[in-house]
Amino acid sequence: MRKNMQGFCIIYLITMLVGMRGNAQEFPVIPYVDPSQLAVPWGWHSFYKQPWRAYMETRSGYSFLQGIGVNYNAPSNDELAIRTLTAAGVKAVRYQIGWGSVNWNETALLQDSKIRNTLTLFKKYGLRPTILLNAHHGFPCPLKSFSRVLITNAPLNSKTVTLDDVNGIVPKYTGLSNLTGYKAAEVFITSVNATTHMCKLSHPLPVSLFAGNSVSLATLKYRPLFPVGNLNYVKTIDGWKKYALLICSTAKSCGIQNFDLEIWNELSFGSNFLNINNYYQPPAVNFPQTDYLLSGGHLWEMAAHTISAVKAKYPAVNLIWGFSNSSFFHTPADKLPTSTSGKSYHPYGVGTRSMPAQEQNPPMNLEGYTPGMDIRMPEGWANSFQQTESLIRLINPVDRIRHPDGTVRLLHYMTEHGVYPPECGVNNPQNAWDLKAKVAVRAYPFWLNKGIDMLGYYDAYDPNEVGFGLLPPAMVTMASNTPFDQIATPPLKAMQNLTKTFADSVVIANPVQLSVNVTAVDTQSAVFPGDNTHPPLWERDMLTLLPFHVSAHKFIIAAYTMTFDINALAQEASYRLVVGGCQHTPIDAKLYDPLTVSTLPLQIISTNSDGLIVQLSVTNTPRLLIITL
Repeated sequence: MRKNMQGFCIIYLITMLVGMRGNAQEFPVIPYVDPSQLAVPWGWHSFYKQPWRAYMETRSGYSFLQGIGVNYNAPSNDELAIRTLTAAGVKAVRYQIGWGSVNWNETALLQDSKIRNTLTLFKKYGLRPTILLNAHHGFPCPLKSFSRVLITNAPLNSKTVTLDDVNGIVPKYTGLSNLTGYKAAEVFITSVNATTHMCKLSHPLPVSLFAGNSVSLATLKYRPLFPVGNLNYVKTIDGWKKYALLICSTAKSCGIQNFDLEIWNELSFGSNFLNINNYYQPPAVNFPQTDYLLSGGHLWEMAAHTISAVKAKYPAVNLIWGFSNSSFFHTPADKLPTSTSGKSYHPYGVGTRSMPAQEQNPPMNLEGYTPGMDIRMPEGWANSFQQTESLIRLINPVDRIRHPDGTVRLLHYMTEHGVYPPECGVNNPQNAWDLKAKVAVRAYPFWLNKGIDMLGYYDAYDPNEVGFGLLPPAMVTMASNTPFDQIATPPLKAMQNLTKTFADSVVIANPVQLSVNVTAVDTQSAVFPGDNTHPPLWERDMLTLLPFHVSAHKFIIAAYTMTFDINALAQEASYRLVVGGCQHTPIDAKLYDPLTVSTLPLQIISTNSDGLIVQLSVTNTPRLLIITL
């Protein structure tokens, strides 16, 4: 009866309001939460369907704050960098300590003092690190570097080289480095003639080398990965586990009690070390047909061994699967190794995508319509169905509950997401900073509301103002006590404004779930116009409402129009919202813009025990509707 009366009251109020407005045009968005938006078969894509509208959750404001992360890469002046990021609201940092950082004897880290100083600063400023375990082929594991001089020319595709000195060369572990890029032991030496100094190679030379020139070599402590069960595989995995445990003990000795380990960084680059055959032609060994990222595969087993070793000694550490963070669907959540704590994703896709020229797989377009426009969305491509691999397929409430054995709830980490302004046609420094600010204030609330637990903005630092970084390039030469206002860039200021609004958040285990009914008021704009047989996609269909439960007496709803092109001129649009489910009578509401640092006009139409009715204007970046009970 109570629910029926509440619905009657809301309908009555809206009817009265419509009558009072006379001839004003109104466009109800019914239903605002529409599960059918997720109904796109695998393989198909759509420019109309918006999968994020298939559900709405009120998430914890406290959890939102804990999820504000950044990839930490400042080259120096760490205290200033970390203090500034913390002041902007950052609570989590992703920090790479590669296997190549371990000394030859595997007893310590090569840059031990710098790494320990950085970890100690994370502890000092209350940041939770996600430490990336990686073996980039430029410096994949403990190694010894040296150089030799060529005695004779070695033309392109040669299978041998002759060196002035073969002492210290260990066949199958020593190789020629950096022939075509940053690659240690890119081509291995397989045998050495001690008399002639001729060395046989695992792979034809990819470049020509000339007599009298010096060549770089590296001897690796461990060989690249062989198939599971091979003795070389066992040795390498044992060394990798030793490295993982060394990282854990280092973090613990710096006072860090709560941290995560992310196992690997994508497979799209830097990953030659994961397969011995990347170094041999013809291949050194036949790998079985087993999928390498499923049970029995050599990478799946690598992760399983890592998790088992770390959990045995450090059970509270979260182990994050990073192998498929650019191919989200390769390993399903319930097929991950036992006790995997989470998965990570790298959606990106903020840069310009010109349609229809860059449409993926046009024959699989669900409606058969492709808008002619440039798309630059701060959330990236993975929030939509512009590609079939929408991340929403994995993090919606129904699918998010899937998890591997030994894990109660799988965590979802977006360990990289950001924007490279030139990819959006932005090359002016001030415009680049403004773009990064817009990306930050849209991406953080969106993904941390829709199911991501931590978003690591890429990157903390870039030496170029129009690069990825949040900190100013001049940060490295600034005084360590420089105040926030003198160092903060527009994105850092916007992040501070955003997170300060949530500063009074408390831990809420079960957030109260708000409901929202939406009516667009007056002039309407289209995201794209459609054609004779396809309707427009209206901006009202892209109204984004992201509710957070902050405390017993406070909710925040981030509201914006999810325009396709963040470079386009922003237009304001008016909406009437009926907010229900607060459990207590709202007593006040205000509208705040973290980009302009301004409180904006808000018409409070009704507030009573059934909820709140307000009319507000939104634009293409979030405004925060702050509701006080």
